[in-house]
Amino acid sequence: MYLRAAMNAPTRVIAFFATMAVLLFTGTTALAAGNFSIKTPSVQESSGEWHIKVRIDLSRAPGMMHTPMRFTFSKEAVDERAIMSKGAEPVHHRMVLDTPPKQIVSMDVDFADASGKIFRSTYFEFDLARKDGYFEAGEYLVTLTGPDGQVGGAQKLVLKGDNPPVYRGAMDFSDNTKKKGPKMENVSNGLDGGSQQVAQNDDTPAAVPQGGAVAASGDAPDMVPQSAFNETKEEEAVQDHPKGCGCVAAGMGGGGGATALLLAGLGVGLVLARRGRANGAGE
Repeated sequence: MYLRAAMNAPTRVIAFFATMAVLLFTGTTALAAGNFSIKTPSVQESSGEWHIKVRIDLSRAPGMMHTPMRFTFSKEAVDERAIMSKGAEPVHHRMVLDTPPKQIVSMDVDFADASGKIFRSTYFEFDLARKDGYFEAGEYLVTLTGPDGQVGGAQKLVLKGDNPPVYRGAMDFSDNTKKKGPKMENVSNGLDGGSQQVAQNDDTPAAVPQGGAVAASGDAPDMVPQSAFNETKEEEAVQDHPKGCGCVAAGMGGGGGATALLLAGLGVGLVLARRGRANGAGE
């Protein structure tokens, strides 16, 4: 037993020094991270905004007057205004979110005074607007991250105000006959038989009432107009053309037939005259 205890002694010493080193390193890291606190943990909404005041303490003065830092907002719960029945006033309900959504807001924090001297601690103020779509009345966890990492621990922030109401009552699908609206009436004139023929399940077509029949007026025009039977000038010229080849001698116009007949008669007369003279000379 004593031998076993002696053999375990070095192991215990090593474990002790390892624990002390971890604690010392953790304490140094926490000291280097600084501190972050919210001076207005509960803020009332004003004109759609919440004015926040915080204090930031770093382990050393930053290298710039305006140091970029990130605020991370985790929405833990929402102040819901629920309407439980029609006509009732909204009731505030605390609705816890299973998966808190996060929103990161980057800001330049001023660590210098009017003379330009830079300090390691500062008070910083900023506004959160509802119009951004993320912020609403509810509970948030806020963390701060600087150039050297996270500063301090998470801080709780409560934003107060009136969120838009949400109806949570039972839906009423019953038919309300007293509800105002257009009055539907049957305006069938009976020309198509109406619903009566369908109800009777009769194959007989519905009769059209005489009082509603439409009577024809006037004579219907012919499908083929009378002018279709009239001959055009071109058709008349073709029908009255004399039979034959229809040729016209070169150089003769429309009156060439009478001129040719006259010339032919003169030719015959000249031939007969010559023959008469010939006969008289022979005797």
